[in-house]
This record gives sequence, structure tokens and C-alpha cells, in this order.
Amino acid sequence: MDRASMHYDVYCGIDVGKTAHYLVALSNDGSRRLASKPLPQNEAEIRSVLEGLLSLGSVLVTVDQTGGFGRPVVSVARSLKMDVAHLSPKAYHDAAKLYGEDTSDAKAAYVIADVSRAHPNRIVRAANRSEAQEELRLLLAWRGDLILESTALYNRIHDLLHQICPPLEALFAKKALHTQLALKLFERYGGPFGFKEAGKSKAIRWAGRLKRQKVRGPAKVAEVFAAIGQTSLPVAASSVAEERIRQMAGKILAIKTEVATLEERIDTYAGVLPEIGILMSIPGIGRVYGPTIATEIGDIDRFRGSNELAYYGGVTPTKKTSGTSVNKKAKAKGGNRNLKNAFVGSAEKAINFDASSRAYYEKKRAEGKSYHSAILALARRRVDLIYALLTNGSFFEPSNTA
Repeated sequence: MDRASMHYDVYCGIDVGKTAHYLVALSNDGSRRLASKPLPQNEAEIRSVLEGLLSLGSVLVTVDQTGGFGRPVVSVARSLKMDVAHLSPKAYHDAAKLYGEDTSDAKAAYVIADVSRAHPNRIVRAANRSEAQEELRLLLAWRGDLILESTALYNRIHDLLHQICPPLEALFAKKALHTQLALKLFERYGGPFGFKEAGKSKAIRWAGRLKRQKVRGPAKVAEVFAAIGQTSLPVAASSVAEERIRQMAGKILAIKTEVATLEERIDTYAGVLPEIGILMSIPGIGRVYGPTIATEIGDIDRFRGSNELAYYGGVTPTKKTSGTSVNKKAKAKGGNRNLKNAFVGSAEKAINFDASSRAYYEKKRAEGKSYHSAILALARRRVDLIYALLTNGSFFEPSNTA
């Protein structure tokens, strides 16, 4: 929000809690504290207090959580035609440093109210929950399209490099091409001819001036010249291939910037959909998988149990029959594809740094399961945890089983 849109007589900050909240209301100029009191998690009492503030003029209600435990406050405020805004945990943490060491509920509510009044650029107008879910779904799909586009471009660059200079392609095999340094080099020089035309010394100086590449840049250029030195015969149409490589590397860099911007926008929805924060507390579920799982699940109450959620997410193994015998479990088919990809992808990430997930995966491998079957089994196990945490509204603790 911006100051131009701020025309309120009362700025009400509410520190949301599970069974009770704390409310502080400030006058337009911040000189008077119009209210400062605990606010029970009771719709009638919430309505009574907010109606009292409404009698003083226009009111902006700002909360630190619009979903979950904050949902009743937001619902009542909206029913009274009040504007509702959200101060994200990060924005609150950054702002609170300016207000001293006190961390009481009353102080938190005061910070929320005063930041809304004095620093409106730090808050965002709270969207309707269903609207937020749909917006988030579209942003995630947009990001997914960009990732697919960049993957196709990476593959095409690999193909062209292999045609004109196999040793150079080998140097940037797989993820080695995905670094900012690699893309910058190919955007500028294209390939072996472009590097040779510039000269090793000039290319080294240029790479060394790149941000955070003072040492790595020149070292990588030296590796490049060692690779292109292994071939000397010209390849037909290599100049066109290198022109194409320059253009595609530039496109990927632009896509990376666009993806980063989208991810910043996606991050803002964590306050509107608090289940995102719960999901992101689970090992392996980060800033993309968390929002994806949250939007694809929707309201967790629509599932009668974790088995139903696992089936919906396509991670429930099915019996494989042969004649009249039933002897194996086949891979799960169907289900919500986006949710399944998030369940499985986050399980794959978890085995790299979460001891519990790694131990369960290795146990399944020791039982003779393939990599994919073991990961699917882990993903299914993690659905039990996801269901429990979302149902209880609690965050993951290391003592929990992931």
C-alpha cells in the first residue's frame, strides 16, 4: 500500500493468537492510543470491539496472519466493510527492530498498528482467501512455464555446443551450464570462435570484472581456452550456431530475472495462506513446493484422512494383479499431477539433508525397492505428516518424523 491510499481515522493493529489476540488502535497522527486490550477468539466480542472503533471513523485493520487463527478477525472486519491489511512476518521482524526490545503481545500489536500508519509501503492489502489461492495458482503456473522454456533453451545450447565443439560442451555439461557465470560467458562470446576472436587475456579480464567472479571468472575462462584448444578444424555454420547460443543464453538470463521476481511475489502469499508457512517448515518443502502443495490441497478439511489426501496426490501404491494372484505393488497412477510432483520432488530434496527422511529411504532401498519406489514410499509417509500438521495448525519440529 502507499500513503496516497491511506485515508483512515483509526489504525488498528492485531497480534493474532490461537485462543486470544491483542489489539492496539492508534489515531491518524499516532498521538493517541484509542484502544489497547486483549481480544478473545470470539466472534461476538471481536465484532463488539471493532464496531466501537468504527464509531470513531474509518478504520484500517492490520493483522500479522489473515488465515488460520486470524481468519475470524478478518471475516468480522470485512463484514463491517473495514479495509484489512497484512504485515508479513519478515516485514514485522524488520520493523520491530526500530521499536526496542519488548516482545509482548501488546508491543507487537502496537508495532503492527504504527507501521500501518507510518510506513504503509510495508503492508499489503489482504486478498480474499479464495482469490489469493487462484492468484497463487496462476503465478506458480507462470513460473512453471518459464522453467520449461529455460529447460528447452539449455538443451538446445548443449546440442549446438556438442556440434561445434564437444570438449566445450563437456566442460559445461549438465548443471554446469546453469550458473550465472556460464550464461554470461556464452551471452558475450557464443562459442569457440567468439572466445578465440576476443583472445584469452581480454576474456579473462572481462570475466574477472563480473560481480562476485573476481577469482572464479578468470579460472573458468582458462578452462574454456583449454577445452577449445583441443579442436582446430572449423565446423560448417558455426558462426550462426554461436549467434544462436548468444541469443539463447541472454533469454535464459532474462527468464532467471523474471522467475526471481515471480518468486518474490509468491512469497507474499504466505501471510494470506498460513498453511504455506507450516508446509515450508517441513524438510524438503521450500518456497515453491510449499505454495504448490497449499494451493493444490486447498482446505485440508475436505479430506477425511491422510489416505484420501495421498490418493488425491497420486502417491498411493496400487495392487498389481497377474491372473488371479495379487503379488506386487504398482506405481500410483492418476491423482493431481502438480500435487504429486510436489510430494515426490520435496521427498527427493529431503533425503539430501534430513536424517529421518534419509534413513527411511535407505531402509526401503535395503528392502529391494528401486530409487523411484523408495522415494514414492517416502512421499507417502510424508503425506501423513503433512496432513497432521495442516489439521492441527502446527509447525514441524525436528522431533517429528518426516
